Amino acid sequence: MAAGAGEILQLIRSGRATTRTQVLELTGLSRVTVAQRMDALVAAGIVRAAGDAGATGGRRSERFVFDPADSLVLVAALELGTVPDGAALQGAQTSAAVALAVVDPHGALLARAPLAVDLAAGPGVVVPQVLDGFDTLLADAGIKPAEVGGVALSVPGPVDPDSHRLSDPPVMPGWGAWPVVETVRERFDVPVHLENDADAMAYGEFTELGVRREGRPQPFVLVKVSGFLGAGLVIDGRTYRGTDGGAGDIGHIDVGGDAVCRCGRRGCLAAEAGGAALLRRLGEAGADVGSLAELRELAERGDPLVTAELDRAAGLIGRVLAVVVGVLNPADLVVAGELAVPAMIAGIRAGIYAGAQPRATARLRIRPAVLGPDAVLIGLARVAVDDRFSAEAVDARLG
Repeated sequence: MAAGAGEILQLIRSGRATTRTQVLELTGLSRVTVAQRMDALVAAGIVRAAGDAGATGGRRSERFVFDPADSLVLVAALELGTVPDGAALQGAQTSAAVALAVVDPHGALLARAPLAVDLAAGPGVVVPQVLDGFDTLLADAGIKPAEVGGVALSVPGPVDPDSHRLSDPPVMPGWGAWPVVETVRERFDVPVHLENDADAMAYGEFTELGVRREGRPQPFVLVKVSGFLGAGLVIDGRTYRGTDGGAGDIGHIDVGGDAVCRCGRRGCLAAEAGGAALLRRLGEAGADVGSLAELRELAERGDPLVTAELDRAAGLIGRVLAVVVGVLNPADLVVAGELAVPAMIAGIRAGIYAGAQPRATARLRIRPAVLGPDAVLIGLARVAVDDRFSAEAVDARLG
């Protein structure tokens, strides 16, 4: 099938072809067809001419870049507060920090703001608060709502890929199957995405790193090490969510132990090695560490008690990830989140190498996130932009 305008856009976005001549060479289309399809992309405000690309075959060649109008993305990352595991079971876990941002189509953060909410109030209260926060953020930044082309939100729970609703989230009682996407659409009439936070981070890191071999996207894993634990998987360049959004839910794998998890079971990885578990264990050992930020600071200073707890947690996480590596054989495994400090990454690496077969790790790269704390915000924006400007969506839009 001949390349449509959507496929030509993908060539331009990837940098593989930014001139008409390069598009001709890669697609084999006629000069007239290429001109028509690129003119359609320009007329739709999706690409624009960006100056002279230099001489090609004795002729000057015009360069084109992806620069769509009305395509800013509103993003909101919902992150539960951190308290010792088990507290949620008695209703003490209600706080959440929401990071709001406006992101441009290239992943640049144009404006951002924090928002505190009370999860115990339920989605019927929290989601409208987030939407009001969006309105305030746009007004403060001087951005018109008409410039927004998409909205994306992340949550610390599984999201069903078919219904686009939370699927029995163990740490967000009352949110299961609630119509978050539909409620957002009532305020912002644009495409809306609801993503698991680790999935969003994984997609952001994958697209930033460009994990390919011989032109093909390679299997990619991101593990989020924060108050909670989770993993995001990207297979064949697409987020792999599983049957009902539960793919990558490593935090509830049984690793032994007696700690009660927020899900109600004992011995889950999150209950033994998550950030909340680390704070609990350090408190029991007599250390006065009240937050993950303090824990990270002590880790970076080489505090012996904190280092020992990180080593223990990293070993457990690495043991679980060794199985993931054996099953998926990824090219890259990125460690992200508040506790992605060198000691944690080193311990996870040691656990993976100890538990996985040598052939599974021979070409594996284990490294920290390159997007840092903004990974989830940028990942959410890229989910929205890549969906809106996929080859299929662009061809449908241009007819």
